[in-house]
Amino acid sequence: MQEGNTPFIGASEQNNGITTFTSSSNESEDCNVLGINYNGSVGFSFYHPYKALFSDDVKRVKWKEKERNNKYTLLFLSSVIKKQKDKYAYGYKFNSQRMKRQKILLPIDSKGKIDWGFMVSFMKQKEQELLNNVLNKLCKRLINIAIRGEGKLQQVNWKAFDFTEVFTEIQRGKRLKKADHTTGNVPYVSSTSLNNGVDGFIGNEGSVRRFSDCLTLANSGSVGCTFYHKYEFIASDHVTQLKRDGLDKYAYLFLAPMVQRLSEKYSFNREINDERIKREKILLPVNKDGQIDFDFMSSFMQQVEKDILKTTLSTFKKRIKLSKTSIGG
Repeated sequence: MQEGNTPFIGASEQNNGITTFTSSSNESEDCNVLGINYNGSVGFSFYHPYKALFSDDVKRVKWKEKERNNKYTLLFLSSVIKKQKDKYAYGYKFNSQRMKRQKILLPIDSKGKIDWGFMVSFMKQKEQELLNNVLNKLCKRLINIAIRGEGKLQQVNWKAFDFTEVFTEIQRGKRLKKADHTTGNVPYVSSTSLNNGVDGFIGNEGSVRRFSDCLTLANSGSVGCTFYHKYEFIASDHVTQLKRDGLDKYAYLFLAPMVQRLSEKYSFNREINDERIKREKILLPVNKDGQIDFDFMSSFMQQVEKDILKTTLSTFKKRIKLSKTSIGG
């Protein structure tokens, strides 16, 4: 498999089934289709409007009536198929033969035919409810940013600092074997590059290290991956906490990509151990006194957030307008 920009769909229940991106191609290439996991995370189903490649652990499904294949009918079908996932498992796969025998419940019209119009209307209504919800939250965030003030994004100078000058706490998490995990709701952060580094949720109390309001740096595995965590979490020994008292979310978000540049220097075979990290330097903006300009970092990221929110707001408004138009049932 060659690295590229085309989504590759595997038997995952996360990220809409996308496990990586590739420039390769084969006969599985498809779009405007459902991908149904018959292996791995069995029974999970996702809609793919974009061109994608599919693993042999994923079955592609479309309506027999080609003109009925659109976002809304396929999303409706996806939700119906997911109702069957409790019936299947890794040891009882949703294979081709079982899939052909599987029955699903669908809405019908007065003539007993599949009610395509109902599916479209129902999913449009659901979409609009979600979009309006998000729209309201985005508007509130924009108002809050405006009230706080953005600060002045003046031109700044840059200077290299030791990690020990930037962060007052540099501490590795603690080893916790998978077999020792207990059920709970506390995020467990490890060296994954997905889901903000969260690798699951656990309830362990003793012999763990809990952190919050800090960065984590993956010192092994996906070496160099850096994430900000406002919430309390339990850290594995595959990540290192980077913390400085008094920093706000925005300053941490500015620091994260600067720290992540270490991934260019390290790899799975050359991990970022405790000694190496203390010798590392990071390039940061400075004020007229030559001190780290955390105010600039915070102001800069607030402006970035504002720009993103405005773009998102505009996109969602367009989607709401589109969802109100008729697709045709």
